[in-house]
Formats: sequence, C-alpha cells, structure tokens
Amino acid sequence: MASPRELVEELSNLKAEASKLRNALDELDREKESWFKKRDDCSKRIRESIQKIKENKSKRDYLTNEVKELKPKRNSINKGISAKLNEFDSLKKEKTALARSLGIKDSPSRIKNQMDKLEFKIETDTVSFEKEKELMKKIKELKKVYNDAIVLDESSKKLRDSSDEIRKMRKEANEIHRSIQEKAKQSQALHDEILKISAEIDKMKEDEEASFNKFSEYKKQFTDVNSNLKEKLRGINYIKGQLDRVDSDRRERKKRHEESILKSKEELVNEKIRKGQKLTTEDLLVFQKFGRE
Repeated sequence: MASPRELVEELSNLKAEASKLRNALDELDREKESWFKKRDDCSKRIRESIQKIKENKSKRDYLTNEVKELKPKRNSINKGISAKLNEFDSLKKEKTALARSLGIKDSPSRIKNQMDKLEFKIETDTVSFEKEKELMKKIKELKKVYNDAIVLDESSKKLRDSSDEIRKMRKEANEIHRSIQEKAKQSQALHDEILKISAEIDKMKEDEEASFNKFSEYKKQFTDVNSNLKEKLRGINYIKGQLDRVDSDRRERKKRHEESILKSKEELVNEKIRKGQKLTTEDLLVFQKFGRE
C-alpha cells in the first residue's frame, strides 16, 4: 500500500489534472455550443429561404397565368385589327371609286350653301321667267350633286369610323402587350431570384452540415474529456478515502497510545495513594480523568 506522502502527492497530481480537464471541458463546451448555434442559424436561414422561394413561386405562377390569359386576348384583338384593316382598305377603294365616278370636288355643306343662295335669289329678286327656269334647273343639278356628295360624305364617315376603331383596337392591343411584357419581366425576375436563393440554400446546407460535423466532433471530445475527468474525480475520491482511513487509523493509534499512557499514570497514582505519598497536580489530573476522587 502507498504511503500517506505518496497518496498526498498522487492526490495533488490528480487535482492538477482534473483542473486542466475542467478548463479543457469548458473550452470544448463553448466550441461545441458555438458550432451548434451556427448549425441552428443555418437551419433557420434555410427555412426562411425556402419560405421565400414558396412565396416567389406563388407570385411567379400567378403572373405566368396572367400572361397566358392575356396572350389570346391580344392575339384576338390583332386578328380583329387585320380584319378591320382589310375592311378599311375596301372602304377606301370604294370611296376613291365613288369620288372618281361622281367627280365631286365640293363638300355637301358648300353645295347646300350654293342651293340656298339660288333659292334666296329667286324669292327676293325680280327675275324673268326664263331666268327663273335657268336658276331652277341649276338648283336641280346642284341637288343631284348634293345627294351624291352626301353619299360620298357617308362613305368618308364610314372610313373615319373604321380608322378610329382600328386606332382604339391598336391602343388596347398595345396596352395588353405592354402588360404582358411587364408581367413576363416580373415573372422572369422572380424566377431568377428563385434560382439565386436555391443556390444560396445549397451553400447554406453545406455550411449547416459542416457546422454539425464540427459540433459532433467537439461533442465527442467533450464526452471523452468528461469521461476522463470523471475517472480522475473517482481517483481523487478514492485517494481521499484512503487518506481518511489513514488519518482515522492515526487518530485511533494516538488515542490508544494516550489511553495507555494514562493507564500507566493511573497505576502510578494508585500506587502513591496506597503508599500514602503526596500527589502532584498532574497526579490529580490523571485521577480526575478516570473519574476518581
């Protein structure tokens, strides 16, 4: 069995080793928790990014559906414009042919004005019968030209109306086309962002895995050091137990030794009493120790 001095020395060494292990354990715990937090932060960012992707996909799909719905409408209007252009060309040709066949240069309003002047002249001026017949003939001719001019004017109105309708249809088609382009642009931007976030998630997953591996590594070291520390603490407790037993044995031996000395002194005191010798103060203390008078 080791001597008390050897036990004390071993206990001191174990305590020093345990202290180092505790310091190492604290450092490993800090590292372990640091990597665990990094892994946790990565996981949180990944969840947030996945949610962002879901939101962007929803917005992108909504815009894509709107584009799909607008394209047929735009195409339908463009077809209508083509039909209207053909109609416009036909009306234009009809008007040109009509104008050429009628040979009309003045507008219906000007012709009407001429007719009114002649009628006013007949009503207010004193004209001969022959002159009146001549004016009436002129009015009749103008009336025919006026009726033809009205027909030509109606043709012009149809042409203007057709042109206005084409302009409105083109405006609507252009507005729809701009809307399609804008929504398609927004949809593409969202798609590009989805791809960007997806790439970031892949990188974050790598960081998450690396952080978890580091956490696992430090956790294993922590467990190993903790086991070693527990072993040292068991050794410390064992040696303390041995030293306690050594100390207990020493105290017991000391007690028996003291009792043996007192017993011897008691016998000497008893001998003095029997011989009637004078007792010293020390003798009286010994006598009192054993409860005698």
